[in-house]
Amino acid sequence: MSAHGALRLACCQLLLLGVFGKHNNQGTRNTSPRAERSQGHHLPTYMMQLYRHFKLNQTQHLEHEHADTIKSILSKSLTNQDTHYVTHFDLSSVLSERQIHAAELRIRIPKETQQTNITVEIRHQQDQSLGQLSDSSLMSVSHHWRVYNATDLLLNWIGPKLSERRAARHALPSGSKAAGGIRHRAMLLVFSHTISGQSEQDRASLLHTAEKSKFLFNSEGKEVRRDKPHRSKRGRRGQPVRNLELLRGTAEKSSMCRRVDMHVDFSQIGWSSWIVFPKKYNAYRCEGSCPNPLNEDLHPNNHAYMQSLLKYYHPSRVPSACCAPTRTSPLSMLYYENGELILRHHEDMLVEECGCL
Repeated sequence: MSAHGALRLACCQLLLLGVFGKHNNQGTRNTSPRAERSQGHHLPTYMMQLYRHFKLNQTQHLEHEHADTIKSILSKSLTNQDTHYVTHFDLSSVLSERQIHAAELRIRIPKETQQTNITVEIRHQQDQSLGQLSDSSLMSVSHHWRVYNATDLLLNWIGPKLSERRAARHALPSGSKAAGGIRHRAMLLVFSHTISGQSEQDRASLLHTAEKSKFLFNSEGKEVRRDKPHRSKRGRRGQPVRNLELLRGTAEKSSMCRRVDMHVDFSQIGWSSWIVFPKKYNAYRCEGSCPNPLNEDLHPNNHAYMQSLLKYYHPSRVPSACCAPTRTSPLSMLYYENGELILRHHEDMLVEECGCL
């Protein structure tokens, strides 16, 4: 992933924390962003500032630069006895992650709680303990949020097969109390990388995600046909390619292959209920004709250039090259997948450059 993409992902990670604040207190998850907004929680001021910085690409470099996906898993419960906390997660979805680079446990404790010698035990559901985190694993403390490095704990738990794990059933110590309420929350962030290029499912990552959601999508694949004027072959072989511009009029130049706007509104395709950010974006598209032969301005590859030469000298043998994206860029998206909040860096979402292929 490019440095620019990593910067965007870094700020989205911070934005994710603000969105997390809109979840309810009971550890449950709403599958609709609209339902979450009804809870009455709002993004803090500094999160809005981060959003503005995000648009200006004024963010710090992402520590986990190879990760393109951040999965946010909310705790099912959080209890404590003095300075010992126990938090439960449903980590079933983590078992399917292919390349986990890092994991962070973020826990918010009461203001009056002693800030030292705090231990946090992570459990999968109610029966399997991943282990405990102490101050030695502490990464940062700010505004009563404590951030722990849970990478080794999670990877050691995922390593063995599920059937080989011994279910360490622990009862809550007597005197434990639920650390419920708006100020007591726990969240596990899992940084992973989606392996690309191995199958059609891997390459079309957003399509694979959308298939898991209930949505209506009316896809129309319209092929734009352009009549190609028939030209005589007589005298063509002696015509220099460098004089191609002289053959093109002003009207023809304006219809050449180029990048044009294509605004995508997720509410119009039935995706707004599960996509949190962005709601709209300009994906761009490619439009226009490809001349024969092609020049370097249209970024042809070798095959397209040879096809254009063949089309120029033998118009009936092959079709002209097609106007298509030659360079794309990724888009960071925040959305719900199987009830969990996901931040993923989807490749090939924005057209940066068009050419004839």
